[in-house]
Amino acid sequence: MNRPQKQTIHSLSFALALSLAACGQPSSAEQSSGGSQGSSQGPGTSTAQDDPLIRQDSEVTRETSTAEIVRESSDTGALQEVGNVELFTGGTIQPDPAKGIYQKGRGSTARIVSSGTGNAAAIRQTDDVGDGADGSSATISLGNDSKLANNSTAYIDQRGDKGVVSINLQGDSNVAFGRQNANLDGSGTGAEQTHTLAGNEHRSEIIQAAEAATADVTLSQGNNSTGLVQQSQAGSKASIAIKNGSGSQGKVVQGGNGRGNTADIDIDGAGNETQITQRSDNGRQEGSVSQTGEQSKVQVVQDGASGNVSSVNQNGTEGSATILQQQSPANKAQIDQEGAGSRSLEGSIRQTGSGGQNEADIDQTGKTHSAVIRQSGSGGGSVAGIDQSTDGTDENEATIEQTVDAQSGTDTVDIDQGGSANRAKATQRRSDGGTGSNVSITQPGVRGVATVEQDGPSLKGQIGQNGNANESTIRQRGSGGAAEASIKTGSGTDNNAAEIKQNTGGVIASIDQTSPNNGATIEQTNPSPSQGTVEADIDQGSDVQNNAIIRQSGAGTVRSATLSQSGRENEGRIDQSGPGNEITATVQTGGKRNSVRLIQNAQSGGAVSAELQQGGDENEMTLEQKGSAISAVLAQDGDSNVMDITQTGSGYDISVEQKGNNNSFRISYSGPSEGGGGYSIVQNGGETRDEK
Repeated sequence: MNRPQKQTIHSLSFALALSLAACGQPSSAEQSSGGSQGSSQGPGTSTAQDDPLIRQDSEVTRETSTAEIVRESSDTGALQEVGNVELFTGGTIQPDPAKGIYQKGRGSTARIVSSGTGNAAAIRQTDDVGDGADGSSATISLGNDSKLANNSTAYIDQRGDKGVVSINLQGDSNVAFGRQNANLDGSGTGAEQTHTLAGNEHRSEIIQAAEAATADVTLSQGNNSTGLVQQSQAGSKASIAIKNGSGSQGKVVQGGNGRGNTADIDIDGAGNETQITQRSDNGRQEGSVSQTGEQSKVQVVQDGASGNVSSVNQNGTEGSATILQQQSPANKAQIDQEGAGSRSLEGSIRQTGSGGQNEADIDQTGKTHSAVIRQSGSGGGSVAGIDQSTDGTDENEATIEQTVDAQSGTDTVDIDQGGSANRAKATQRRSDGGTGSNVSITQPGVRGVATVEQDGPSLKGQIGQNGNANESTIRQRGSGGAAEASIKTGSGTDNNAAEIKQNTGGVIASIDQTSPNNGATIEQTNPSPSQGTVEADIDQGSDVQNNAIIRQSGAGTVRSATLSQSGRENEGRIDQSGPGNEITATVQTGGKRNSVRLIQNAQSGGAVSAELQQGGDENEMTLEQKGSAISAVLAQDGDSNVMDITQTGSGYDISVEQKGNNNSFRISYSGPSEGGGGYSIVQNGGETRDEK
């Protein structure tokens, strides 16, 4: 029966002499200490002159062996003759240390404790039979509160299932390497590894090839530190915390198929870089980063599988955060760049792949930020949102792009900005599907610019602005389905410009402005008469010097336009043309010195109708109509108004009424044809001229 073997060595000054690269080939130091059974004096405490080597690799030490080296000296020296080790980056290094404890068997325990500067320690646990060194544990502690281990190196290589590794280093410029392979081929289960390094300029590397592995790295109290974790099997968890250190780097790479992996990095200080990369053909991945400090960068990449989750919380100035979720559906990504001191941060989310149902959100507070979300691939139902709405969030930019090929599922975009001088742009392109695309942009501040561009079926675009000197544009195009667009500004919001352009079948557009010096334009082209009516509405409230234009053209069943202006010195124009069943327009203005011009041309001889009403003094009204079944109702109520009517076609039904003094009325017509229509003219004061 194999018996547990324990070897303990205490020494005041020595250099270890076990070649890990030899993988079982005894060195001269091993021979001098008695080979695999320990020192010539047997287990126990050696003399100061003994070489502190422990090697347990015989049949006797195959299971439940224990080895411990305790050194108490600042004159330890560095270890030598280590073989090349494959590192996190894929390259190799020949680390120092090279020698320490070598165990070959299951359930082994190894521990090295040293204090002082320039320490080096190494532990290797493996087995080339059975399941490897299952259930083994290895611990290296270099330095303590009273004696820091500056410029020290720890290396642990462990092969087998359910192994446990712990490295604790205190001091500056220390390096920790830990490798774990579950079984010799890395296909087994379970590995735990913890690195704790306190001081400046650390480097920690953990490499694990085991399912359900866990890695925990803590680097504290220093600058220019690096924490790296690589896990190649499914169901693994990694955590890196780097505290109070600028110029540091945290990086996690995870792979494997089956269960998902989890990674978390928490880092603070200026000039830091953080990266999480997760790849899997199946299994839900989760990655989260918390980063504080100026000029810092974050990147999270998730590739494959579905339902991946990423979150970044970044606080600082002049930094950037990027989330990339590729070739998978139903992912969720969240970037929070918030805090009173946040400024000039960049947030970016990109989601690609088939299946759709992705969700992306960026929240930012502060000034001069940039937020970009891009979603693409087949499959609908994706949602994207950017929130820059907190007071004082000035001069920010928000951009969302959705490029989708899908037959179902509605894609949604929402941008909310507060403060002044913000810019927002939403672009949606969809090649198929009847449920379509929705966009909403809200800008309550001044000097904002909002743009919506949509291409595809069943489009909805909405912009709300509540400030001065804003610009808004909605452009929609596509074939089939309905398109709706609306722009609305609040009270006390002057010098705004709003434009809607629609080139698709069955469109509805509206612009609502309630302050002075605003401009509104709606242009609609309907390429297919079989897909619904075309409707346009502009409402400009009670104020001065507003301008409104509605243009409707192309084929269509019914085209209708409505214009309402209340105030003075406003201008309105409506142009309607194209073949179709019916063209209608309604205009109502109130106030002084307003002018309106309406042109209707039913190119295929369809019906046209108009209703124009002006209230107030010194207004002008111009109406031009061409078609069949022409009808018009015109009314002016006030003094010194002018009315000019030109009509061409047949089937007239005209009603004209002017009330007030010194009004002017002129009408010119071609027709009516035989048996067609009549006029009703009522005028109180003024002059009437009838031309035929």
